[in-house]
Amino acid sequence: MKIAIIGAGNIGGNLARRLTKLGHDVSIANSRGPHTLTELAAETGAQPKEVSVVARDAELVVVTIPQKNIPDLPDGVLDHAAPNAVIHNISNQKSNLERLYLLAL
Repeated sequence: MKIAIIGAGNIGGNLARRLTKLGHDVSIANSRGPHTLTELAAETGAQPKEVSVVARDAELVVVTIPQKNIPDLPDGVLDHAAPNAVIHNISNQKSNLERLYLLAL
């Protein structure tokens, strides 16, 4: 399965580790850019990408960033996910869920 992870902290990084071990095609992005993900990429085989393109053709997009940062996601970040992609937010705050859902439309 083609999976995109937005956020490379404890949750996103560990998801990348586990999902690549299971054989999934994982792309990952963070707010600092793909050049900051080289160690994680070397360790896991996940592909570091810019946030603006990480979800391209992904069947599953997992958002692991703090809810307060969702408004900072680029417009259209989910526009090129696969048709019927599942967008899963695993942050633990509720304040900006509406913005994430609007991005998914």
